Amino acid sequence: MPPLRLWAALLALATAGPKQTTGGSKACSHTGFYSKKVIPMCLSHFPEESSKNAWVVQFYHPWVQKVHEAQAGYEKLAAAGGKIEGAKVGAIDCKENQEFCATHGVSGVPTTRILSAGRSREFEGEYTEDALVSWVSDSMKRFKDMDEALKCDLKGLFTDPMKDSALPLCTASFPPTLEPVPWMVSFYETGDRNKDKTMRTKLNKIAERYGNTPPKKVDAKNKKPLKMRVGAVDCSNKKNDCETLGITSFPTVRFYSSWAEPKDFDSFIDTDELKQFADARLKEKPKVEKVEAVKADMPEETEKAKEEL
Repeated sequence: MPPLRLWAALLALATAGPKQTTGGSKACSHTGFYSKKVIPMCLSHFPEESSKNAWVVQFYHPWVQKVHEAQAGYEKLAAAGGKIEGAKVGAIDCKENQEFCATHGVSGVPTTRILSAGRSREFEGEYTEDALVSWVSDSMKRFKDMDEALKCDLKGLFTDPMKDSALPLCTASFPPTLEPVPWMVSFYETGDRNKDKTMRTKLNKIAERYGNTPPKKVDAKNKKPLKMRVGAVDCSNKKNDCETLGITSFPTVRFYSSWAEPKDFDSFIDTDELKQFADARLKEKPKVEKVEAVKADMPEETEKAKEEL
């Protein structure tokens, strides 16, 4: 007859639920569906807009057939190393994080997205290693092109990337991408020292209020979420063709979004007035419809663990 301690151990194994370990993230439990090469994610551990790395994140449900069919390909992506250019690979269990998945508009699984600096692109295709790697590489190139489009040598008043949260923009690469957040852009001419100083100060304040940080201040952390980007175009520089954008008076502050036509600010440059204008425009954004929680389409194998004992 087995010793009493052995009986106790066997009883514990028979009655225990699925073992949860930690892998990659101490904040989120590792459900065991994916290996530790795929970092478990949840509400308390999700890529921030300020993250230095691009993240590939899959929203999944362990008891959905399509997820099981995609599992092997996603595991190979996580093990692809240099092929994915430093991107991290994670996954969110929508069975355990139903509300979080719903707030991200996930109505079907697997849903796989690549996230970088607040931008997002969704995967469409077969879950093979080649298809996933190709999609990651193409997405990284697109994001890099977006970053390059924001680089402007015509700095105007905003010359200090360590202090200026508002970005200098060039009309040659205009308008900037409007996803995931809209832009407030000031078109101005320099010449009046006092007005120039006021313009720079107020735009930087507005930029910080809506979650922007100086681009070269690597350790800068803005606790406010990025709701709107703020930029400025120096129309006194002849290389900026502001007239083609319909700018006829200065300064002109214009709000650009993906959900409405550009709208001009019709008051004087004042921080509170600009905030009211921005808030009114942001409220016009269509609300994301709440989706139902992802449901299983295959039975949970509750007896499997017992049979293996």
